[in-house]
Formats: sequence, C-alpha cells, structure tokens
Amino acid sequence: MATNETHNTPFRAVHPAEIIKDELKARSMTQKELAERMGMQAPNVTRLLKGENITASIAQKLEDALGIPADFWMRLQTQYDRDVKDIAVRDENEKAAIVAENMLSSTLNLAELYKRLKISAVLYVQEKLQKLEEFLGFKPLEISNQGFAQKLSYDFKKSDRNEVDEKNQTTWLTLAYIASRANSPRKQFKQGNAQLAAHDIAVHAHTGDLKEAEINDILSKYGIAYSVVPKLDKTPIDAASMKVGDFPAIITTHRFNDMSRLVFNVLHELGHIEKHMYNESNEIFVSGDTYSTDSPKEREANLFAQNMLISQKLWDTMMNSGPINGLRFGNIVDQLRLLSAENNLDFNIVVWRWKYESHNYQLRGTRPVPIQ
Repeated sequence: MATNETHNTPFRAVHPAEIIKDELKARSMTQKELAERMGMQAPNVTRLLKGENITASIAQKLEDALGIPADFWMRLQTQYDRDVKDIAVRDENEKAAIVAENMLSSTLNLAELYKRLKISAVLYVQEKLQKLEEFLGFKPLEISNQGFAQKLSYDFKKSDRNEVDEKNQTTWLTLAYIASRANSPRKQFKQGNAQLAAHDIAVHAHTGDLKEAEINDILSKYGIAYSVVPKLDKTPIDAASMKVGDFPAIITTHRFNDMSRLVFNVLHELGHIEKHMYNESNEIFVSGDTYSTDSPKEREANLFAQNMLISQKLWDTMMNSGPINGLRFGNIVDQLRLLSAENNLDFNIVVWRWKYESHNYQLRGTRPVPIQ
C-alpha cells in the first residue's frame, strides 16, 4: 500500500468492506450466502459491502459467518476512521504546500533545486518542502528574507542582464547556503581571521604546490567554511561569500578549471569577509563576469586579493624593472617567468595578475594549472 512516509498516512483509506469482499472471493461465497450466515437481509449486506460502518453487533455477525474474530473487524473500522481523518488533514496541508511551492517557483528553479538535493519528485509537495526546510534550517518561504534574490536584483552589469537567469542565480545561492550549513568549519571565527587565512593561502600559493584541499583546511582552521557548488545554466558566478549562522562561508563553482583564478577568487571573498561582511547585516557577496566592478566594495576586495598575493609595491617594482610593457606578447611570458623566479613568486600567480590587470586573458605561451 502506498503511504505518505512523513506522516504514516496511507495514500487512501481501506474500508473493512474491501477485506470482506476479498474473503468472499477466496471462499467462493456469494453475498446471499453471507447474508444467510449473518442472519441479515440481503440489502443490509449490500450496504455493508458498499462502505457502511461496522458496529459491534455487525462485527460479531461477521465472526459467526466467517470465523474471523469480531475485534479484528472493529480494529479495521477504527483504523479506517483514523485514516480518513488523517487523509483529510494531509490533503488540506497538501493544498497549502502547493500554494507555497507555487510562490517559491517564482524565485527558484525548484526542479533543479530538488534534483541537486536529491529530493524525490514522487513525494507529496509538503514532504518536499519539509525536506527542503531540513536542509535550510528555516521555512522555505523565508528564502526571500535571506537576501538571495535581493542581492542579485541590483548587482548585475546592466549590459549583461540578458545573459543571466536570475531564478537560477537565486537557486545557486540557496544551494551555496545549504552546502555551507553542512560544511561548518572546525574552529570558531573571529575578526581578523580572514586576513590570517588570506596570508597563509598566499604563502602556500607561491610554493607552487597548493591544492584545493589545503585551501579548505586553512579556511576551516580560521573558522571559515569552504564549499564547491557547481554553477547552473546562465549563472556566471565564480565565487560567493555569506554569513551562515555564526561563521562566514566561501563557496566557489569551478566555472574555470584554473588554480590561480581559484586562489584569487578565494582571496577576493576573504577580502569581503575581512572588510565588509561584519559591517552589514545579511550581506552576500557574489563575484563573476556579470557583476559590476563599479562597486567600491568589489574594488576593495579585488585590491585585497591582489596585495595579499603580491604587494602593490612589489608589483610596481616588477613591472617597472624591465621593458615588459613594451614587449611583444611572445616575450612577455619569458619576462614574467624571470621576474617570478627573481622574487620567489609562483609563475602562474604572476601570469594571472598580469592577465587580470592587462585584461588580456589569451596570453600565448601560458596554460592554466588545473584545480587539484
């Protein structure tokens, strides 16, 4: 029998009459014969088989006729009555859940959200929303109060809005929040930890063997959660940062399989945590190709990441130490490699910084180091 697993309510209520019919079929007994054995008029038995309630006297007559104890029939009747009430409550709740889900669908790509969270499509809507609530830690309809949709409503570059699915963006941020809740850091966060984490990551990045697991470990050590949530269609997000309970979280997408870019994105979000997150309430920061760089906070976060990786003073010295700005592209790579070695810097980080500042991401002779 199909059941509603959450409430242990059956899909439908089974009246004792259905069991009586099964017994008659199994015994090859007619309704007329049953009526005779029960000492009842045939029309009364017909009404019984159509769903009339079983009373104590009818239960006793059934025991006499079929040899099945009267208390069995009374238990069936009691269970049927209870199931009818439970089903009515469930159906009323389902109607309310459908209304709530329809409201959510105006903000979220629910099909993708359920798929990512492995919430089965065959469940009742109220069960889906209950599972979603367990993932979120709050009522799904409160998603709009978390700032996910509002954040994305004003931070796009106007020229790129047509390339963005805002519903998918909000869905991604919801998934990012859920992933962060499930991946809390092992230490408590305190002010200044983002700066310390950024320093440690930058130092390890210049050894040339930094792995993503090490980034995760450093962040967790300083009370910052780290998660990877693959992007959705038309969601050009590289990374985001947000407060989740009492700790900050950084979420990346691996939109580009480039370790240097990943390091920069993580440090960019650490800049937001250090400089902005705890000055605002429910602040969410999102970085990617479609977000305005006119924002002072975005410029500050970029500067934080750049200077943590390579100080502005050192970078200026490097860029002014040779004829790099006048070189052809073919020779720039050799010069960047030389400057990296002279200053004990990771070549790929230096290349990334040069690409970022020159806006030339197609520099020949270089190849991104895949995320490991």
